Amino acid sequence: MDFKRIPILLGSFALLTSSTCFAADNLKEMFSQGSVNGELRSYYYDRDFDSTQKEREDYATGGLFGYKSAALKGVSFGVTFATVNDTGSSDGKAVYGLLPKDQNGNHDSVTRMQEMYVQGQWFNTTLKYGGQMINTPFMNGNDIRLLPKSYKGASVINKSIPNLELQGYFITGYMGWADDDYMQVSDSAAKTADENKPMLIGGAKYKLPVNVLDVSAEGWLYSMSDVMDMTYYKVTAAKQLGDFKLSLEPTYFTQKSKGDELAGNLDSDQIGVAAGASAYGISLNAYYAKTGDTNLLTPWGDSRVINQQVLASQFAKEEAIAAKIGYDFGQLGLKGLSAYVLYGVYNAPEINGKTTDANEMDYNIQYDFGKNFGGILDGFSVRARYAFIDNKDADDYTDTRIYLRYTFALAGK
Repeated sequence: MDFKRIPILLGSFALLTSSTCFAADNLKEMFSQGSVNGELRSYYYDRDFDSTQKEREDYATGGLFGYKSAALKGVSFGVTFATVNDTGSSDGKAVYGLLPKDQNGNHDSVTRMQEMYVQGQWFNTTLKYGGQMINTPFMNGNDIRLLPKSYKGASVINKSIPNLELQGYFITGYMGWADDDYMQVSDSAAKTADENKPMLIGGAKYKLPVNVLDVSAEGWLYSMSDVMDMTYYKVTAAKQLGDFKLSLEPTYFTQKSKGDELAGNLDSDQIGVAAGASAYGISLNAYYAKTGDTNLLTPWGDSRVINQQVLASQFAKEEAIAAKIGYDFGQLGLKGLSAYVLYGVYNAPEINGKTTDANEMDYNIQYDFGKNFGGILDGFSVRARYAFIDNKDADDYTDTRIYLRYTFALAGK
């Protein structure tokens, strides 16, 4: 670990002594009545191949520690420190991706500024500028490693019209799971870009004001000059019928390159649906996805129809199906304990004599201590995941992931 980073770590923990509230009448109260939250994380990831391909392993500990000032005349400030540290990974094994690599390709650690922004809230509109974590279908935190992804730019969210939410983004910087600083957002998609190409995003979410059925719809447009345009549409419908809950979620999106095509030729789409039913603690889900003529480009997080522990519906001309069964053991008095099994099959045509055909079986169990014990254990959870991936024309492998999390927030005066 780089000991020059220790003052930053100490500073982030010092924030935990701050009292919290939500409004301020002057500059002193703006900062003294701010809010503090965070999450401590310790993760173990391992990928073991059947062949002689080198095993990957990361054991990492760290977390996120955030402070947000109270609002003064609608204006507030926020900062989040993040750190991921090697805690015993074997350098005889390859880096998995929770941790960065040092100059010799071995496991390393990083401490960084995850967010630093100024925010304004007026007339049901939130404006934010600076480093921030955002949540859109194809640009989000993609929180599947120890640290989520982060972005630099400007955002606006408006909720003036009942049941309608409008969002807009101008993104210039991107920071991946283990990066120590922002890069140009276009460099994360196209390494040949000689100048930064910002990502422009516009989106709308609408919830139908009806009681007979819970229905919402959303639509998004993404545009990056000389790289690509994307559109995304999803409808979510759910209905409670006594003890049973039914759901249906059709999705369709497109992705097309444009201009100089700095990320290569993109001419694809994906159509799919997810259907579910649940009752008495048991949940059943089924998924179908069909992808268009080229592979999907998704470096910033995504909302592909099927996302498993490792595999996802993403390859050219691929058809994929998946089925999931889960159980909430709270029905048996074990509050906070749940588990599921998810199986997916992916089929695509051969290209140059090879195919991406594969199947994956996932096992997941997790326990939220706070739901059963509360008190000091409120916010503490543990999760274990295991996947077996069977590839037709590539190495088979297993993927193991263990998560320990403790989430906290300090209440104010």
